Amino acid sequence: MLRPLLIAVLALLLAACSRGPDQATLENDLQQRLHQVFGESVLSIVELQRRGAVNDVNTPEGEKRLVIYFDGTLKVERDQDFGSWDSPGVASLISALGAGPRGLSGIRSGGNRQGDLLEAHGSLIYRQADDDWQVVVPQGFSAPRAPGPSEEGPGTSHELLISAISTALQLSPGATGVREREIISDEVGRSLANIKGRLSRLQKGYPLAGGPEAGQYARFARALESLLKDKGFALVPLSTEGGVANLRMLRRGDVVLALSQSDAAHYASNGTGPFAEEGPYASLRALSSLYPEPVHVLVRGGAIRDIAGLRGKRVNLGQPASASRDTALAVLAAHGLKPEDLGDAASLGLAQALEAMRDGRLDGLIQVIGAPADHIRSASEVLDLRLLPLEDQAIRQLAASRPGTFAMQLAQGTYPRQTTPVATLAVSSLLLSDQQFSAAEAEQLVRLLFARDNRWLAAGSIQGEQLSLGNAQRGITIPMHEGAMRALGTAAATPKR
Repeated sequence: MLRPLLIAVLALLLAACSRGPDQATLENDLQQRLHQVFGESVLSIVELQRRGAVNDVNTPEGEKRLVIYFDGTLKVERDQDFGSWDSPGVASLISALGAGPRGLSGIRSGGNRQGDLLEAHGSLIYRQADDDWQVVVPQGFSAPRAPGPSEEGPGTSHELLISAISTALQLSPGATGVREREIISDEVGRSLANIKGRLSRLQKGYPLAGGPEAGQYARFARALESLLKDKGFALVPLSTEGGVANLRMLRRGDVVLALSQSDAAHYASNGTGPFAEEGPYASLRALSSLYPEPVHVLVRGGAIRDIAGLRGKRVNLGQPASASRDTALAVLAAHGLKPEDLGDAASLGLAQALEAMRDGRLDGLIQVIGAPADHIRSASEVLDLRLLPLEDQAIRQLAASRPGTFAMQLAQGTYPRQTTPVATLAVSSLLLSDQQFSAAEAEQLVRLLFARDNRWLAAGSIQGEQLSLGNAQRGITIPMHEGAMRALGTAAATPKR
């Protein structure tokens, strides 16, 4: 009885595996994608094994699409630094493979050499056209979705605190509507982060102001925490509102480490821009530049061709306490636009803004974020998103007038359907502290940050794989911590493998 059932199950599995393009088509399409991104002399396919096929849940009505999963071995045909900021690198490779950060191994800090082998678990999406299968968009990966404060259940400690505070403030049940509860929730979240930071210092840990829970700073902070844990350095990542808030937390002493943009750090150090009321933060110090954060100007479809076309449109500029929003306003100004010139200047997080674009409630967004941003890449599978280039004159003006910024191109293949490089402006993401962080602590942390056995992709961070000694001071316009300088000098003098 079991034998016929087993045969039937095996037959179904074989039928599922045989759906879609054949092995030769899969290999040819993947190799073409790699050639489009890196050229014909960088990567070749040594072996490719198809691992199954499933229906694409995002298939448009009237089409038939399959997601084909594969395991592959790639050979590096010439020396290549996949951590480069200025040419196609690990970001473009992961997008081309349709992989997640943990789906690629073999990337080496400081660059790969000819003959190195990379192992990949990736995917491609195919659309059936008559009797043929045509590759469409690489299958992306979706970041784990963390519930926001308003989504927590009524029994959570956060919600109980909100109720308790409502009672303490003597608010009647009718006075605790959505807006009132949002205000209380924001303040509770901020207070909890401060309490956690102070307790972690008491317990000999190092609180790090990261970013919104589902954001890229938070992903990098969690990866760094994981890598340092086994090396005896206890990092405690905290959820925050973003780079501007992080700098203020660092100044207040709520944390001892913070992530922020290079332009925001310059303004905080000098007491200008969004920090004009606070005055100069003279003790602020940079530990290292981490990875580039290019400006993404995204619109849906092809109706809007340039940034001037955003006039009168509904555009998300980012959350109020984020460094990204401050940069977005500067980008608009460099193109002759003010927030009042837009049909609506929204203040949503990236994930919420992409959902609003999907639902037709927004026409575009401006976001400063490391590439590829997983939310953007995932949204590109179901939306026809277009990256707008910044005007050359605006890039030159911003790079000259806004310290910590520099011209950059988003390499082709960074995102699905992106067939050409896109000119933009970028900042460096910085790891920051102040002079209360000792030279010995700074030296230890930076040395561990650039340890050659760090496996950033396995820890879940694409951006971490872009760390390099050559870019460790790129975009930094504030004083470096003396301990960090010692560590970087020692690392630079250590012979490569």
